[in-house]
Parts: sequence; C-alpha cells; structure tokens
Amino acid sequence: MIWGAVIGLAAVPLVADAARRLRRASGHTTLLGWIALGAGCILAGLATATTHPPAAAATFAVVLAAVLTAAAVDATEQRLPDVLTIGAGLLGFAALTAVSLTAGVGSPWRALAGGAIFGGWTLAGAVLARDGYGLGDVKLATSLGVLLGWTSWFALAVGILLSQIAITALLLVARGRGHQCTALGPAFAAGALAAIAALAI
Repeated sequence: MIWGAVIGLAAVPLVADAARRLRRASGHTTLLGWIALGAGCILAGLATATTHPPAAAATFAVVLAAVLTAAAVDATEQRLPDVLTIGAGLLGFAALTAVSLTAGVGSPWRALAGGAIFGGWTLAGAVLARDGYGLGDVKLATSLGVLLGWTSWFALAVGILLSQIAITALLLVARGRGHQCTALGPAFAAGALAAIAALAI
C-alpha cells in the first residue's frame, strides 16, 4: 500500500506533463510512439513493484517517472530535456549506490559500467548514422543503463536488445509513413523497462 502510493506520487509529473503536452502534439507523433510510451508506463509500475529492497523500489519509482516524462516530451516535441535525462542518471546512480552500501544488493560499479555501455553504444550509433540517434537519446540510454546495470549484467544485455528491437520497429513504421524523423525516447524507455520488469518477475 505504502509503495503503491510512492509509485503513484512519482508518476504525477509524468501524467501532468503528458496531459498538458498532448494538446500541442504535432503531426510527427506516431501511434506506435504513444503505444510504446503507454507500455513503458505499465512496465515502470511493474518494475518498481517487483524491485527490492524498498529503498531501491523508491529510487526506481522516482527515476522511472523522470525517464517516462522525458519520453512523453520526446513523443510530442522530439526533444529530451537534460534536466530529466541527466538528472535521472545522476539521481539513480547516487541513490542506488547508497542502497548497495547499506543493504548489500546491486552493484554501483556495474551501474556505472551499464551507463557507459548503453550510452556508448547509442553514441556510436549517433556518430555512424547521423539521421538516427540524437545526443538526447545518448543521455537517456546512459540513465537507463545505470538502472539496468545495477540490476544485473543480464538485465543490461536484454535491455539493450529489447530497446533496439523497439527502436527498429518504430523507425520502420515511421519511415513507411513518410516520416524521416521520429521520437525514439518512448522506444528506449519501453525496451529497457520490459527487461527490468520481465527479469524481476
């Protein structure tokens, strides 16, 4: 009950911001992008509810609320605010490091490596395919990598794989409809959260 309230409280910024921005959504927003965002919201609740100990669950709730808010902004405006992407990564790393030191679970070093691996992978994609990822996607991937890496190496690998599958599907649908650019934030979030939720069950 208590943690359900924490999850609901953490989701308030996402719901309020998404509702406000929906009124200004433009033609480049794809249905698949909103489906990915909706799936991300569901998976965030599941991932948080199955994360232990409670301090880690609270951290996941707050960080994932920031990640999904950034994805909502990306879905409507095609931009990922630094205060949300970078803020989520820094807060997640600091809080989860404290959890590891006090409860002996997770690994801050693995979290740091996870952020570097996922962020570095996305940065390489941004350099090699200039019409693909943006720097905002790199920052979002780094923050998600921190959560995935803290959980386990396997979660990191599965999270990267599922994110790439979601991104590929989103790009194929968008380009099939004549859109050369589309928001990838929702796909990053949905893929990574699917991995966390699936491995926590």
